[in-house]
Amino acid sequence: MTKKLFLTVIIAFCAITFASAKAKFPVCLPCEKIQPIQELPTDSEIQKLVGQKVNLSYINTEYGILWMSIWNTNGRYVLSDISNNTYFEIDTQEAKILKEKHDFDVTTAENPLSFWKKTGGKLVFFILIALLIWGNLSSKKTKNVKPTNI
Repeated sequence: MTKKLFLTVIIAFCAITFASAKAKFPVCLPCEKIQPIQELPTDSEIQKLVGQKVNLSYINTEYGILWMSIWNTNGRYVLSDISNNTYFEIDTQEAKILKEKHDFDVTTAENPLSFWKKTGGKLVFFILIALLIWGNLSSKKTKNVKPTNI
């Protein structure tokens, strides 16, 4: 009987530990982010090829912490559904249609990410790290102050 009780307590403790082990602040290591760039018209040839309404989107792998994008990799243009949950790689036929009908060249288009996503998060992150290090180093200095008797 005591073994069963002990085992139940251990399982309950582990379940509570796993449930409370969630991070208190958002960490994204790595996350795929899809950003819509352009809505394509419903009568587009691309819609017919894919079989559903899609948007031109940009997908990248993002590393971030506290809503700050620290690093972005693997950026490319894709076609995404309306909810931006599913994406389709752009093949050569779709790239040709985008270039001819929509004046958008997938191969030469620039990175559409904002300044904040590209470099702003890095700047803020490194400034915060520098302030933490500086605060930690300056707090270790002790001042020798002699007490005065009144």
